[in-house]
Parts: sequence; C-alpha cells; structure tokens
Amino acid sequence: MSSKTSSSASTSETVAVTSSPLNRLADLGRQQLALTAESACALFRGSEAMRTIQQQATHQACVHHEAAVQKLRGTCEAADLLAIQADLLRFNLQGAAEYWQALMANALKTQSEMMGCANRLFDTKAENGFKPALEAWQAAVTGSLNSVANWPAVQQ
Repeated sequence: MSSKTSSSASTSETVAVTSSPLNRLADLGRQQLALTAESACALFRGSEAMRTIQQQATHQACVHHEAAVQKLRGTCEAADLLAIQADLLRFNLQGAAEYWQALMANALKTQSEMMGCANRLFDTKAENGFKPALEAWQAAVTGSLNSVANWPAVQQ
C-alpha cells in the first residue's frame, strides 16, 4: 500500500517537473532539433525519389536510342531515316515532358512532407507542441523584465 502512495507521489512530481515553464523552455531546443532532423529526412527521401526518376528517364532514353541505332545500322531508305528521326524527336519531347512533370510532382510531395513536419510542431492540441514552450519563453522574458523594472524596490 505504501508503494502505491510513493508511486503516485513520484508520478505527480514528474508531471509537475515536466510541465514547469522552465522545463518547457529547455525542451524548445529539443523540439527544434527534432523538427530539423525530421525535415532533413523528408528532404533526403525527396532527393532519393528524384534520383530514381532521373535513372528511370535515362534508362528509357538509352533503350529507345539503342533501338534507333539498331535500325540505322541496317539498310534503310530516306523515308525510313525520316521516320526514325521523327520517332526520336517525338520520344525526346514526350520523355522530357514526363520527366519534368515527375520531378515537379516529387518536389511538391517533398515540400508537403516538410510542411507537415512544421505543422506537427505547431499542433496546439498536443501537450508537447511548440505553443506551450513559446508561452513558457514569453512568461520567462516577461518575468525577468518585471523583476528588472522592480529592481530598485527589491534592493531596499
């Protein structure tokens, strides 16, 4: 029975320690570092996806141009040469449009993930969001300014 009492007492002390304004203020640095690391991870995932898009586009272009080379190595007439050139032109224009569209879609997805990281930090519903730490910082600054303003009266 005494262990239950001491357990609940230590829990209430822990809650009091973690919810104090100074602890929330000290926790601000940890939250900022977590935001930075999470945003960096989102950026790295986006970079990997861009690299994959580039590799796929390069591979497709290589395969298509190799097929054109094989056709050109054989005997062909002027009409065939024109058809091969037109096919390469069409493929290159279409491929470029698809490539840039995929890159932009990936950039928007990466940006959305990074903004999601910041949104989670500013979540006011969470106990450990940015707002309680900011309020603790404002209280600490206001308290220190009030004590400086009353300094001569405190000295007497």
